[in-house]
Amino acid sequence: MKIYTTYAPIYDSIGQAQFAQRLVAQILSAWPTPPQRVLDLACGTGGAALAFAERGIEVVGLDRSAAMLRIARARARDRDLAVRWVHADMRRMRDRPATHDLLRPASFDLVTCLYDSLNYLRAAEDLGLVCASVADLLRPGGQFVFDLNTEYEFATWDDTDQVVYDSSDLLVYNRLNYNRYTRVAQGRIVWFVREIDRWWRGEEVHTERFWHDADVQAAVQAAGMQVVARYTPAWQPAPPDAARVVYVCASGPQPAQGIVGHSVGQQGQAVGD
Repeated sequence: MKIYTTYAPIYDSIGQAQFAQRLVAQILSAWPTPPQRVLDLACGTGGAALAFAERGIEVVGLDRSAAMLRIARARARDRDLAVRWVHADMRRMRDRPATHDLLRPASFDLVTCLYDSLNYLRAAEDLGLVCASVADLLRPGGQFVFDLNTEYEFATWDDTDQVVYDSSDLLVYNRLNYNRYTRVAQGRIVWFVREIDRWWRGEEVHTERFWHDADVQAAVQAAGMQVVARYTPAWQPAPPDAARVVYVCASGPQPAQGIVGHSVGQQGQAVGD
């Protein structure tokens, strides 16, 4: 079953893009000068991409959901923001000739993938495929910033029901569960929308994978990058039991620009914090 199709307008109307927008503010506050060109992977309805564009940055947004991209295009048009949009799977983002001009090698200062989008990668090789493509697209010294749900977050998904939005016209709740043996988490998203005197029901099942820090380090290093920092979404050094970790990775041995992080040990713990 495809995801982020019928759920796309619900996602946007309940403000889920705001998390990515807040992370953009954190990322840019840590850069000495704004990046000139940014690629936002799994851009969804454009929350992060539009936040970058509002600051005068050249932005490309990529997503495999046509429904989400339609909303992103409309939002950019309404704000008169010139964002380029690519409909593609981030695991195979340069397979289609039509994308080659926008996704030129060594043409981006920063690549982002926010709001646990990389947790949606399920196959063992998927993370490495994305990292290799990102490394190809980054300029020397460019950076790749992404966040992941950790097992400490998924451990709270113990067959729980979670109401995420409740208004007079819209109700959204999640049924969450996690299997620590398979490292697979599942969220059954159900929503009810009122139209005049009738309620309509929708549902999608979203599946995520827990990636060990060692998996992340291996995929990043195999692509020729290095993890230079691990933060919480509040931009504090991530403790070992963080529920969500924001990874900052640099292309090449030293970042030429952008976020200069603390050194990171083999297990992902900050050294000297």
